[in-house]
Amino acid sequence: MHHSNQLQELLEVVDRLTQVHKSTVIIEDDAGSEEKVYIEHDPLLKQLRELVHSSLGSTVQGAGLASERNVIDADALEQYDSISGQLVKLYKEVSDAAPFPVPESNLRHWYIEFRRQVESRKVSQDVVATKIRKLNGVAASIENKLNPPTILEITAPCPRCDATHATDEQGVYRKAVVVESRIVQYRSLDHTKARCIVCSAVWLHGRGMRQLRYEIDHREELRHADKENIEIIENLFDKYDKIDVRSISVPKIETRA
Repeated sequence: MHHSNQLQELLEVVDRLTQVHKSTVIIEDDAGSEEKVYIEHDPLLKQLRELVHSSLGSTVQGAGLASERNVIDADALEQYDSISGQLVKLYKEVSDAAPFPVPESNLRHWYIEFRRQVESRKVSQDVVATKIRKLNGVAASIENKLNPPTILEITAPCPRCDATHATDEQGVYRKAVVVESRIVQYRSLDHTKARCIVCSAVWLHGRGMRQLRYEIDHREELRHADKENIEIIENLFDKYDKIDVRSISVPKIETRA
């Protein structure tokens, strides 16, 4: 990937974390017509911070009444502190100045200086790719915390490897094909992902879900056809009881001494 493409991809994830941004989803009505809808989102870091403050019963300006406080979301607090620490480290890679009090400022100042280094050919493409992966991971972890996906299990075997059950990364024994869906949030299949935890086959978004349905149906048809063929053969054996070996003509094979 060219440096300019990498920088664009890097800027996109930095913007998702630090600025108001829009996402595009495709909504399909009952008639099958598709329509693009744009949804505006606050910066992911801001959303996570507000989640922490709301669980503490406080705002950025100060704490609320004790009676107004909710149960502390310890996971959100730990996640926010961890991400803030990671972004401070990034900032210190490019500056000797004291870090800013909010992670958004640290990340944007890091991006400005890091971009200069990339454009000056002081940073390799592999290093840029590593930064992109890490920041995409940060963004994905916040999105999963803010809007956990609905987990569904497909009862049919995986159409790619025929596995029916397996143990996932968390040690849970479940159906082989698992679907992560945010259809309630986005009102479409645009952010839906199906994955086989055995063979790692993946189906993405609405088109991928339709492909998965087709593959499952096609595989079921093949299984049904195989079953019918087996039944035909079994019926033949039941009808004729046995095959008379004398009725089979085997050509004589001549050998030379």
